[in-house]
Amino acid sequence: MILIATSLVACGGNAIPPGSTNQNYGKATSASSPRVTQNIPKKPEASATGSTTATEPAASSTGTAKSKSPRITVAIPPIPFKSIKAETLMGLSEDAVKQKIGEPEMTRGEGPARVWQYRSDDCSFDAFFFPAAEGQKRKMTHMLARKRKSADKISVQDCLDQVVKSQATLNNKG
Repeated sequence: MILIATSLVACGGNAIPPGSTNQNYGKATSASSPRVTQNIPKKPEASATGSTTATEPAASSTGTAKSKSPRITVAIPPIPFKSIKAETLMGLSEDAVKQKIGEPEMTRGEGPARVWQYRSDDCSFDAFFFPAAEGQKRKMTHMLARKRKSADKISVQDCLDQVVKSQATLNNKG
């Protein structure tokens, strides 16, 4: 029991109890910068005899340890990203769009056309590619954006910014 309590203290008390599911795994808790809270370990205290003693966490009546260490919370700076103006994508080839935004999450063909879909937590961004004439390379001719979990409107530019931020986050993790 002390080992479990020590583990909970070591991870800042953010552990998920056995049998439950963390529905927010890997997601930021707010739209602002994510924050990390961490215990600051106490230094051993020197006694009058010159020996050092470390203070132990006190156990409560339930048998769990409580840390007497102060806690510090620091903001994690957001991952910088370079905004891509939506209008600059129009007329680009599939390869050029892939270089700017990255791999699409999904692609589908509709006759000679191709539709690429990119997603963020909040929206879906669709890029439509058509050839100018039969046998020519496809170029982006249209874009759509929509919220994923509501019927609210979102601009193409706002959704594209979210997608680019998501791609930057994925690239920094990998």
